[in-house]
Amino acid sequence: MIRYVAHYFPQLHRIPENDEWWGAGFTDWDNVRRAQPLFAGHHQPRVPAAGYYDQAQLEVIRRQVEQARAFGVSAFCHYHYWFDGKQLLETPTNLFLDHRDLDLGVCLAWANETWSRRWDGQDHLTLIEQRHPPERERWALHVEYLLRAWTDPRALTIDGRPLFLIYRPQKISALPQMLDYFRERAHDAGLPGLYLCAMDQSRPGDDEVARHFDARVRFEPFCTYYQVRERQSPAARTLVRAVKSVLPEAGVNLVQRVLHGVDDLVSGPTRIDYARVWDEIAARDLPAPRPGEPAVFPGAFVDWDNTARYRGHATIFEGASPEVFERGLRRLCGKLAARRPEEQLLFINAWNEWAEGCYLEPDARSGTRYLEALGRARGTSEGSDPSAPTVG
Repeated sequence: MIRYVAHYFPQLHRIPENDEWWGAGFTDWDNVRRAQPLFAGHHQPRVPAAGYYDQAQLEVIRRQVEQARAFGVSAFCHYHYWFDGKQLLETPTNLFLDHRDLDLGVCLAWANETWSRRWDGQDHLTLIEQRHPPERERWALHVEYLLRAWTDPRALTIDGRPLFLIYRPQKISALPQMLDYFRERAHDAGLPGLYLCAMDQSRPGDDEVARHFDARVRFEPFCTYYQVRERQSPAARTLVRAVKSVLPEAGVNLVQRVLHGVDDLVSGPTRIDYARVWDEIAARDLPAPRPGEPAVFPGAFVDWDNTARYRGHATIFEGASPEVFERGLRRLCGKLAARRPEEQLLFINAWNEWAEGCYLEPDARSGTRYLEALGRARGTSEGSDPSAPTVG
């Protein structure tokens, strides 16, 4: 059976660092509430059906797990924020790991990026830096936490090996050595190994990086959208590669913003056709896993509209609907059906990325309609699936 894995965002609770950087009591709900429509028919602000909850409360995590299970989600892929010994936004994940009665699969995705004031256009102002020191002692500190998830009986696995995703593996200079160390520590803990996944966003260098992994996960919609843009503009792709080799990250961000039409000085929101991108996602080849090559797992996306963060310079996928979502899911599920059951994974962006307008969680407009599409697309007649999840 297809296993749906929903990306899970832990920003919706208060932490001291956000109090310092953004103001006392800040969470991403502040951004979500203040969003305003930018044109006629623009669906903003987004209002959760369950209200603006606090992820630091166990009852919230429990409700999310029960709802995900009821509609056939097999696992949450928790974003994991680790900065060389300092961890942020870990409370929801820790609550889940501490309570074994929360019956849902789990894996972690290391969001290994530097945090800046990108949300207000000040990419050059660093909040907390991601350093990736090439030292076993620093890796060991990280692994001590990761083992909590890897050895959890609810860990999402392939052939007994727990999954671990890395968002920007190309940023890690000693990547092969670090991954070998992670595998070594997993074996020492009694595991048959790790199943390591690179999150594929179609950036230059991904093919070279991916060979160190067991699989690559297509992070949608941008894995496909950027590939289409670069295919249509080969000169722009060449320029991006050249710029990335000589400019710091802030400079690269500026150039990419200009190329993608969202530079603050030039234009307003970028408006993209939701159905067209979904057609591209569903039409992409999904190669069968081959020995010695990283497997490829498809990605899906519910919606995308980051007006809550970027306001008038947002990226908006227009025309999102449960019907288009379901149609695309059906095609992806059909491609996965030929694989052996262990490798029938479909990653969905996301369970609760509210500030990006990307969520399966019910809202005041669509209710549970996107969740109901999951079961139908997988071949069940009902939105709920009492046999879900298949953990492990």
